[in-house]
Amino acid sequence: MIQQNILDLYSYISDPEINSYIYQLCYLVYVTDDQMLKELLYNYAFTNIANYYRLEWTLKAFNEDSKFEKVKKGFTAFLKELKIKHAQEHALQGGTNQKETNNLDAFTINCIKGYGEKQDQIIFYLIEQSLSLKKIEIEKQKDHMGKFLQYINQMIVSLRFQDQPDFRGLTIPFNYGNLDSFLIVNLLEDEFTCFNTAKRVPYKIIIETVNPSELLLIQSVNQLGVEDLEELIPFYDIEKEMRTISQIKIYQQYNIEELKKLVNKKIDFQNLHHFQNLNKIKDKDIYVSKSQSKSIWGEDWNITKEKIKQNSQYGNLKSHEVRQIIIKGGDDLRNELLIMQMMRKIYDIFKQKSTKLFLRPYDIILTSASSGILEFIPNTVSLDKIKRENPNLTLRQFYKKNFENFEEAQKNFAESLAGYSLICYLFQLKDRHNGNILIDNEGHIIHIDFGFVLTLTPGNIGFESAPFKLINEYEELLNGKDSDMFDYYQILIFSGLAILQEHVTELLTFVKLMHFSPRNNLLACLENFNLNEFKKRFHENVGEKNLYPIVESLVKKSSNSWKTVLYDYFQYQTNTIYY
Repeated sequence: MIQQNILDLYSYISDPEINSYIYQLCYLVYVTDDQMLKELLYNYAFTNIANYYRLEWTLKAFNEDSKFEKVKKGFTAFLKELKIKHAQEHALQGGTNQKETNNLDAFTINCIKGYGEKQDQIIFYLIEQSLSLKKIEIEKQKDHMGKFLQYINQMIVSLRFQDQPDFRGLTIPFNYGNLDSFLIVNLLEDEFTCFNTAKRVPYKIIIETVNPSELLLIQSVNQLGVEDLEELIPFYDIEKEMRTISQIKIYQQYNIEELKKLVNKKIDFQNLHHFQNLNKIKDKDIYVSKSQSKSIWGEDWNITKEKIKQNSQYGNLKSHEVRQIIIKGGDDLRNELLIMQMMRKIYDIFKQKSTKLFLRPYDIILTSASSGILEFIPNTVSLDKIKRENPNLTLRQFYKKNFENFEEAQKNFAESLAGYSLICYLFQLKDRHNGNILIDNEGHIIHIDFGFVLTLTPGNIGFESAPFKLINEYEELLNGKDSDMFDYYQILIFSGLAILQEHVTELLTFVKLMHFSPRNNLLACLENFNLNEFKKRFHENVGEKNLYPIVESLVKKSSNSWKTVLYDYFQYQTNTIYY
């Protein structure tokens, strides 16, 4: 059966949809070692260099955690063969005569291998930086980051001395947006943010990307020179450190004993906000930008992007893109990627149905089992920062103060809150503190960091039991539970769930393929996972008449849940995340 399904995929090798399932196809190689599937992936990898790296990095992310030696050996051999074929393929594309296939230019192949090694080295340094920053005093991180980005830019320039356009920058296999613009040619050295968290410092940078074929149009790029670079020396064994930190996130980052003690205390949970320090405290994150905007969101991203394009030597290229990305080490993003695949499918379904529900999926690119690159959602700020800078304002007061059209921002809040209430309920999204919830400059609420989903919860104790986060401040912003706006929010959840009842099979496909062999499971969120229980949350066989009372019940269970409120308080006490 699986072989026939793989055969059917051959006719879609050029279909952009195949990018959506590369994660699942790599897992199937991991558990089946199927030769036909390998051939499919070989063909996919050689359509362009971005596809090659998307495949290689995903394979590596699975291979690193293999518990079965036989599977690991087969996987390692497949990766090795993929690299050899990749070098040979590009040597042929570089002008080697077809008749000389068996005597490929050794110099060309070595150059291609050299590019791969240097590309891997740059990615290694970028990831390592998110861990090494934690060992640097916050006051010194700004200077350190500026010098680091300058060094990385020099390394990117050094890649340009290749005969083939594909190898004249840093390749990042983006999954969405302009897929043809995948070659990083510049990092802005004076635009970055360091997010200082408990165990690591993920950081946001702005990059310029182009399609490599267009670089030939810029003569100055081809004439650039670069001095020999000293190699950066990591502070420690980065791979070991990343794996350790990603495990700590699940088991030790949260002081579970303290949380249990709070539960046993007699606390007025509805008035926990009074326990906060209402004096504005210093922000722990580092922001570096040319913008002079005083808005809490900073300068509008569209304006910033246009300024960068105007000042860039690549700005006139059709493929030129300016992107914001987050580099993250020591975090297993594989669980989050699975959920994001399904969320994007839901986003597409809602778009096709022209529903008012709002979602904002973001790109996730695996670089290993415990590191990756994420798309930064522009024009957003965390609720933690909003509360930190406006400690005396309720969310409703903040909206009235910061949005000229309060009614429009309020409606945007309702439509996005409904969308993410559905996502939280269906995928059992937990760890919903204010560091993981954003507000954009149009009033939408946006959830990020989907590391704790399905069967996975902080500390593995399942403390957050409400279907979704619906605290008193949210209800106040919606004019209270007896208002038309609150009814609108509830009706949107109902309509969204009714729509998804028709698409359950499509959504289950993502999980079924990753749960194809539970014995070989690699995702923490699928440990003890029950597909039937997951399916029940869609209430497939419940008609509209009986579905609405189910939605009302979910809203009632979520409304100002004491465990939700207590979890916010706990995060404030342990990690100073404001609520």
